[in-house]
Formats: sequence, structure tokens, C-alpha cells
Amino acid sequence: MKDQNDRVIADLIARLPGIQIDDNGAISYNGKRISTVYIDGDNLLDGKYRTATNNVPVDAVEQVQVIERDQPIKALNGYTVASNVALNLKITEHARTVTINTGALGVGNKAYTGELNNLILKKGIKSVNNIKANNIGQNLQAEQAAIGVSYSSSEIGLKTPTPYLTMMSGVTPTLNEKYHLINNDNAGNVNALYKLKSDWTLRLNMAVLELRRKYNYSNSVNYFLPNADTVRYQEIQHTTERLSQWQIGAQIEKNSNSVYLKSNTKLDLPNWYRSGGTNQNNLAFKQIQPTNQLSLSNETNLTKAMGVDQVLQYNSVLQFYKTNENLKISPGIQQEIVNDSIDYMLLDQQVSTKNLFVNQSATYKTKFARFVLSTSLGINYEHNTLLTDLHKTDSLNSSNTVGIDFRNNVVFKNMGLYGKAALIYLFKKGSLSLEASPSYNFINYNAADAEQNTFFRFNPALDYRNRIGKYSELDFRYSQQSIFGEIDDIYTGTILTNYRQFSTNNTPLPQTDLHSIWARFAYRKPISMLFYAVSLNYDRSSQNFINSYIIDAGVTKTIAIDYQNATDKYAFSGNISKYIFWIGANISAGANIGLQKGNSLYNNEIANFHAYHVNISLTARKKIWSKITVSLTGDLGGLTHEQSTSQDLVIRNISKLNKVKAEFQHNLSDQIAYTIVNNFTSYKQASTQPVKNNFLDLNLKYSPIKWKSFFELQCINLINQKLYQHIHADANQLSVFQLPLRSRTLLLKYSFTF
Repeated sequence: MKDQNDRVIADLIARLPGIQIDDNGAISYNGKRISTVYIDGDNLLDGKYRTATNNVPVDAVEQVQVIERDQPIKALNGYTVASNVALNLKITEHARTVTINTGALGVGNKAYTGELNNLILKKGIKSVNNIKANNIGQNLQAEQAAIGVSYSSSEIGLKTPTPYLTMMSGVTPTLNEKYHLINNDNAGNVNALYKLKSDWTLRLNMAVLELRRKYNYSNSVNYFLPNADTVRYQEIQHTTERLSQWQIGAQIEKNSNSVYLKSNTKLDLPNWYRSGGTNQNNLAFKQIQPTNQLSLSNETNLTKAMGVDQVLQYNSVLQFYKTNENLKISPGIQQEIVNDSIDYMLLDQQVSTKNLFVNQSATYKTKFARFVLSTSLGINYEHNTLLTDLHKTDSLNSSNTVGIDFRNNVVFKNMGLYGKAALIYLFKKGSLSLEASPSYNFINYNAADAEQNTFFRFNPALDYRNRIGKYSELDFRYSQQSIFGEIDDIYTGTILTNYRQFSTNNTPLPQTDLHSIWARFAYRKPISMLFYAVSLNYDRSSQNFINSYIIDAGVTKTIAIDYQNATDKYAFSGNISKYIFWIGANISAGANIGLQKGNSLYNNEIANFHAYHVNISLTARKKIWSKITVSLTGDLGGLTHEQSTSQDLVIRNISKLNKVKAEFQHNLSDQIAYTIVNNFTSYKQASTQPVKNNFLDLNLKYSPIKWKSFFELQCINLINQKLYQHIHADANQLSVFQLPLRSRTLLLKYSFTF
């Protein structure tokens, strides 16, 4: 199914029946997200597989294989029920014998791009290395993001540092980044895997990022609050964002039928520096936000087969991470809150966090008849500290703290003892699993008053899987889980999280009891190229807190307060993909329907809300004759948000989003081809006129005879659409977000192999 215009393997994968790729490059098979992309059976990149799919040439791959129940640990075969889905890129014999070097250079009207790629795909060593730079809206940070999803319920992964401060709007444009991202991205990668003797492998992953982005936007927000006047504010922001980041990982692994050992050590050093000017309700000020982070971790897994029917496992997770954040605003703002309504020069919010996470566990598994029994014991420990203070500098250039109410010195400790007992019954075409994961947690912290909490949770789960016939399967899972709050949920000193929001907490330790029911039916018949799946989800979360929002002109105060709260979520999703042989077309469709019910608390009034969303998508691709291919993708989405008021009225907002992408590809000859792409979006909110965006792109490709290279003329946004507008509406808010788009870009690009 290769096409002469395919360059990297991602171009081919996107057209395979049963496979979908979203805007972020994440791959799904029959509606289920891919966890890993292997290269000739070797895991070089874990979940960061875009580095492979965006750089491995399509001619280097002989076959794309789907692994539906990926369980790579040989010593665990027969002891676990695998649920991950992976892809394997089977490399051609020729690509295994040579070093592949490719590159590209492009220049245009205030535009450039360049890259060098080096690939070694031999059986004993694999390496994917590259250097890239561009200012045409290609997000190199996203290319290195971990987008693989694991469905193993037993994995305990690393913690992700939580930032407290921000200086930008949270609105994300629903457009391809090449139309709006003003960037200068530079990135380098070294990824190498060496196969040693006796099933040992050594892996090294290193990446460096140097990014610079500019954001210019305006935002008009209206809050319609029960029993209160409408609150409005206008904001305009011009921001420059810089990231300097190093990521280093080293892994040693042995994978044999009797022993599995993996030890993976990672170091992540991202440093952000954001600066810019902001105007809110005609009040102008400048912002500076430097952020320094460090994360150091080690994950170790040891599995040993003990005889024929017994296995022992040891798992260890060690992680230390810290963050230093700073937000400076000048001249000082929110005078009535922090300075008795007197003007002053500077407001300085400082946040420092340090976190230690340790998890150690041992597992015993045994098989008898059709049963697999698994028992685990473990201990985890978290030690987190949070230091915050808010400083102000007066007109005499004297700096002082705002007050004790804006200060935090919190130490949070959570030690848990846990176990797991699972009984799996394996029948001919499936399995039934009964699980219990009891935990006993000791949590204490020193927020406003000394707190100590002891909790016991049973955490049961039921999992059923069955293959029906030759081509279909049915999965069902029920689980109950308790989630406890962490240090960012319990601090009581006020933090200026951004220039218009103060946040604090006035609640006991947050607890969320989550009940989940999930069912999925999937059918795939590769010979007929027919794939479809439907799934149903129900989640009920019961919490002992609710977030209260106090909104005034230009400022929002968020307080987590003690309140018994519950939220229900219902979701249906379905997808179908079929290659219709008699017309030679690939057709795929998908649908997502959801309902969420819960409570919201604005300006001291609790209201019930219902949110309904519907999204339907359709893609059709057909080759007309042998030289022309056309494709059409359409998305139709709708959101209805209803909220009750104390006057027994219902406030309702309805919005619709439509997207259409049409592509026409014509190979004039073996040397010349062109592609025309039109992207159209339309957003309609019930009380406003439709907002439309239209983008026309052209790509002209010329491949000289007998050259291992080609020329491209890329024309992006030919219509020269200049402004993007996004309207967000719910029951009590209407916001209009606008940002300038990248101007028409003409880029002459030369791609080569050497």
C-alpha cells in the first residue's frame, strides 16, 4: 500500500484500515490506543514513538504488524492477561545492512527548516538520531512527548511534577499548529539500543530541546452568575516563551524465559523562561515567569521463574523531583487585595516544591489447572514539601511579604501498605479475573492545623474477556478505587496562581471514591479489511470537597471547601473502518457521545449542571485511476451545557463545531506530483454568528530521475487567513478568544539521502 509520495512510515500507517492517527500523532488500532511501537521487535523509544514514525523512511519497512495482546516479558508468559496493543515495524533486509542518512533543507519568506537523520537498523544494534530546526510551526517538543498508553492496571509509574503558576490563557486553538504556532524550535536526539550476549540489551535515550515561541492573543470573558451582575473583563497578552531541556535515560535489560531484569534511570531538566506584556481591563503590566525543574528516577523490575509453575517478581520505583517557580508582575496589581488599595511597583509570587516518592513491592504467581493465582505485598512512601510566599515592592523600592495569609510551609507525608490478590481463570478463548487491592494509608501534614489520617480501602475489581468466534472479542471491567489528595490539594495559604486568580483550600484531606464500569465489543477481520468496535463507560466519583469560585471584575478566587459532592459520567464510543474492494475506497467513521452530571459553586451558590457532547467523524479515501487520490474527512461536534439556578430556571448554552478536510493528490508522472489540501472549520454558539476559518495548502514535488532526493514547494495558508477566533460557552460563561495566524508561507525544500 506504499505510495510514491510517502516519505516516512507515519505517512503509510495513517492510511492502513483499522488504524487512526490523531492530531498529536497518537496511534489507535480499532479504537484502542497504541502503547509502544517496536522496531524489528526491539523497544527503542517506549511511548515516545513519534521519533520513530516521523523519521524511519517508508522504504526501510517491509511490514507494519499489529500486536493485539502485547506482553513482552517472556518469563510472564501464561501468568498474566495482556491488554496492551502495540505495533512492530518489520525492517527490510536491505535496511538492516546499511546506515541510513537523510536530511532536508528549506527556505522561504521569513521561514526555514532543516534536519539531519541517522538510522542504524541492524539486528544487533539499532539507533535513531536526528537534529532538527524550524520556524514554520512544527512542534518539536510534541514529537518527543510520551503518547503511548498502557492498559495494565498493575503498573505504578512515575509522578508528574505539578506547576502552580502560569501567566498565559488556558485556551488551546483547535487548529493544526502550522497555522498559528510562532516558533523557533531546535532539537537533537540520540537513541541507541545494543544487543549483548545472553539476552541482555543496553539502551540509551538522550534529547535536548531549545525552543522559543511567541504568543499574541486577546480574550473577552463574560460571567453570567445567579443573583449577581454580569462580570466582564478584557485581556490582551504578548508573551515570549523559552524552554531549555535535557532528557537522559539509560536502561539495562535481560529478557529470557527464566529471568527478566530491567533497570531504567532517567534524568529530566526542563527550564522555562516566560516574559511578556498584559493588558487587563485597560490596566497594563509586565510579567516574568522563570521555572526550573529537576526529576531523577529509577524503575527496576526483576522477574524469576521458579520451576515450572511459579514466578517471583520484585518492582521498585524511586523518584526525586523539585520545582522552583517565580511570577513577577510590575507594576503591582490587585491593590485592593494585597496592598490596601494603594499603588505599588512589583508583585512577586515564589513557589518551591521538593518531592520524594518510593514504591517497593514483591509478587508471587503460580499456575494450577486453568487458574493463575497472584499475590503481592508492597509499601509506598511520599514526602512532599511546599514553600510559598508573596512579596510586594512599594514605591520606595522596599520589598516586604504581603502577609501570613499568603504564605505556605507545608510538609505532606503519605505512607501506604498495600497488597493485591488476583485469581485468574483461563478458559479456551478468554479469562475471568477477580482482584482485590487492599491498602492501608497513613497520611499526615502540617497545613493550618496538624492533621493525621488513617485509611483502609479494599479496592475490588472484576475483569472478563472472551473471544467470540474467530474475529470478535468482548471485554468487561468493573473497578472501585479510592484516590487521596496530595500536597497541591491541601495548602491553606493563598497563592497567586496567575495575574487574575488566587487559590487556596479550606477542606479536610480530599478523597475521591471512583466506581468505573467499562464494556467493549470489538470485531476485526483483516482479510476482509473490516474493523469495528463499540464501548460503554460509566464513572461515578464521590468527593468530600468542591471547588468554590468567587468571581469579581478582573479576579477569581478559588477555594476548595468541605462539601459532599458527586459527579456521574456516561460515555459511548464507536468506530468502524472498511476497505470497500468493489469501489477501491477506504472508509472509516467514529462517534462519541457523553453526558456529565454534577455540581458547580460560583459566588456562594451551588447549582446542578448537565453537559452533553456528541462528536461524529467520517473519512473516505479513494484512488481515482492510477494517478489521482482524493480523500475527505469531516467532523461534526456539539456541546450542550445546562445549569439550574435558585429561581428554578435552567440556563442552557449550545455550541457546534464542524471540520472538513479535503485532499486532492495527483501524480503527473514518476517525477512530478502535487497535493492540494483544504481545511475548513466552523464554530457556532447559540447566541453568536458562526466563526469560520478556511486554509488552503499546496505541495508541489519534483523528483529528478536517478536522484536519491527530491524538491518540494510547500505553500501554507495560501488564502492568507489572518485571524483565529474561538468562542467558548457554558451555562455561566461566554468567552471570545482571538489570536493572529501565521501569514502565508512559501517554502522551497530539498530532501536528500546521503
